[in-house]
Amino acid sequence: MPWPRFGTHVDAEILTAYLDRYLPRTDLRYDQSAALGALLRLDAHLGTHHANRFIQHGGLWDQWVNALNHLRDHPAYTPAEQRHWTDLQCDFADGWSRP
Repeated sequence: MPWPRFGTHVDAEILTAYLDRYLPRTDLRYDQSAALGALLRLDAHLGTHHANRFIQHGGLWDQWVNALNHLRDHPAYTPAEQRHWTDLQCDFADGWSRP
């Protein structure tokens, strides 16, 4: 039986729960960037809007990024850039693996 692939509503719920827990923790740098990029990709795939509340102006994403001076205004930490990197990684993986 093949492994299930990333891209379900359950995946979006897991990522949302992760971001709810770790974005408020501005002292921690784990996988918040990857989680946001993945959630944005899932929203596009599923036609949902789970990430919107995190990326609204002044929202949890902005607060998390702005907690470290060296990340403020850094182009790699925009939601669009996080989605871009997630798309590249997933497209690469999809090209080298079987469904």
